[in-house]
Amino acid sequence: MKRTAILLIIMTLLLPMALFGKKELTQEEKMAWWQDARFGMFVHWGPYCLYGGVYNGHNQRRGGAEWIMNRCKIPVREYRATASRFNPEDFNADSLVAMAKDAGMKYIVFTTKHHDGFAMFKSDASNFNIVDYTDYGRDIVDDLVKACRRQGMKIGFYYSQSQDWCNPGGAAGKKAMWEGWENRDSVEINNYTKEHNGSWDYLQTTKSFDRYFHDVALPQIKELLSRYGDELGVIFFDTPMSITKEQATEVMDILKDYPQVIVNDRLRRPDFPGDYKTPEGRIPKKEDVDGIYWETCMNIGSSWGYKSWENAWKPGKTILRNLLTIASMGGNYLLNVGPDPQGNVPSEARECLKDVGEWLGKNGEAVYGTRRSNIVEDWGVCTLKDEGRGCVAYLCVFDVPESGRIQVDVGMPVKKATLLKDGSKVEFSNKGGVTDIRLPKDMSADPIATVVKLDLKGKLPPEKLISNSEKVFRIVDAD
Repeated sequence: MKRTAILLIIMTLLLPMALFGKKELTQEEKMAWWQDARFGMFVHWGPYCLYGGVYNGHNQRRGGAEWIMNRCKIPVREYRATASRFNPEDFNADSLVAMAKDAGMKYIVFTTKHHDGFAMFKSDASNFNIVDYTDYGRDIVDDLVKACRRQGMKIGFYYSQSQDWCNPGGAAGKKAMWEGWENRDSVEINNYTKEHNGSWDYLQTTKSFDRYFHDVALPQIKELLSRYGDELGVIFFDTPMSITKEQATEVMDILKDYPQVIVNDRLRRPDFPGDYKTPEGRIPKKEDVDGIYWETCMNIGSSWGYKSWENAWKPGKTILRNLLTIASMGGNYLLNVGPDPQGNVPSEARECLKDVGEWLGKNGEAVYGTRRSNIVEDWGVCTLKDEGRGCVAYLCVFDVPESGRIQVDVGMPVKKATLLKDGSKVEFSNKGGVTDIRLPKDMSADPIATVVKLDLKGKLPPEKLISNSEKVFRIVDAD
């Protein structure tokens, strides 16, 4: 009798979930962890890394090295033959996740399939995947998800839903031959590309886009969600071309079963605004991101995919000041790395991430869980955060004025001012809504930012953000 009663209670609890599906989330609940995170790692990796931005002895002239197949007009069979040799024996998913964690990153967004059509996971929809098409034979996506699970890291998936240059019928960005290399047949190839909506190989045109979408893209999205949807944090679509409103609706209908998954604004424009906006390669103006969720994705070098001749690495100082500026305007920073053919992140990128992690280890409270202040001044930026019964402001001073003084209006009176690094007191005065900060004369300036913590009177007002803004940011490398 007792056992029957317990079973009835369990069934009563489970019945609403079975009838009505998973719990609905408010937009604020859905976005909460993502907003608190502020800093994530983007990983562009696939067989394009085997070229390293070089084709037939020519350095790719324009764009990221992950576009080499398109810009250099590599024939499908040739590219697939090269991809079959992809064998990243040095890759270790736990090491990659640990690198991101040590750098102070809170989530990873991984390219499960880029525009070349090669899936970094086992797929029944196309054998052009790392398990079935290479001797390596391991499911990179599965390895990475498990490593994130072990280390408590949020995982997100990038998936190219429209472009696919190796599976027939996929869309292709219209790039001219000069963007890749100086081929003597470029005029003929360019003419063919114009006549075939971006395709340069007849093998790409043997199916319609609708067939491609329903044979490959939609099934692969279903595969990824059925395997990992319950723990997936983000799905990042890209270059929305050819996809129809009806097709995009099919994708969103599947995602209804995973209400916690945050979706970006690149599935289809303008009908599907997603949960957040994606400025690329730059920090937008304050007015362009007012009142919305947003994330800047940016390279640690000059290319998303591995480029063997990369020489434009960003130093840790640039990365950190970017992060602080983005956080001060309420955004997230998704910083990209591109592993090499063996599966290693280039040493220059690793050194940069090490420097970033060391600084955030001491000053991260000025970034994580903060809210926008929209205070961006010549001397630096400011972030805000509720703390206990009050709230705090973090003045991130990039360049100390010669006067040693800073004036700022944080919206409420200041009760206390200290240096974040050691808690030492900083002199200040409140007058007419403006706080005058007098930095210590003997203060050794931090080359990244000297952070002054201000304890404020009161709590921050509620912040209501929207996800359906009509604002659209340009996808740089798709042009």
